[in-house]
Amino acid sequence: MSLITDILAARGPTMVRISDVLDYSDDLSLALSKFGLTPDEKMLMPQDRAGAIAILTNLLWKEQAYDCERMNRGKAEELAERIISENESKDSSYFSNKESPSSNSWNGLTDSTFDSGIIISSGDGQYFCIWFEDED
Repeated sequence: MSLITDILAARGPTMVRISDVLDYSDDLSLALSKFGLTPDEKMLMPQDRAGAIAILTNLLWKEQAYDCERMNRGKAEELAERIISENESKDSSYFSNKESPSSNSWNGLTDSTFDSGIIISSGDGQYFCIWFEDED
C-alpha cells in the first residue's frame, strides 16, 4: 500500500491535502497560497523535527473534531516519521499552525471548522505540505 492509501484508509472521512511545491522566491506565504491555504506565514509557528513528528502523529491518530481514534497510535507514529523523513533535507525547517502537539488552539488556514498540518521547507525552494481538515 502507498503512504497516501494508508493515511486515507485509516483516517476515514476527512479532507487531507498532500502536496509539493517548488518556489524559489523564499516566500512561505506564496507557498501557502499554492497549497490552497490562507497565504499568511505569520499564522504558522516554527517547530523542531520532533515537534513536527508529534503534531503529525496526533493528526493521524485522532480526529480533530471529536478526538476519536482513527488509527493505532503506534501506526500513526510510524507514518508520521515516514512522512517527515521522506520529505525533508538536512536544511529543512518545519512549521504548523499549532504551537505544540497538545495545544487545543490553532490558527485556521482553511474554511473548515478544524484544520492543522505540517509544512516542511527544505531551504532549496522545495516545500511539502500535509494538511488535515475536519468538520463537527
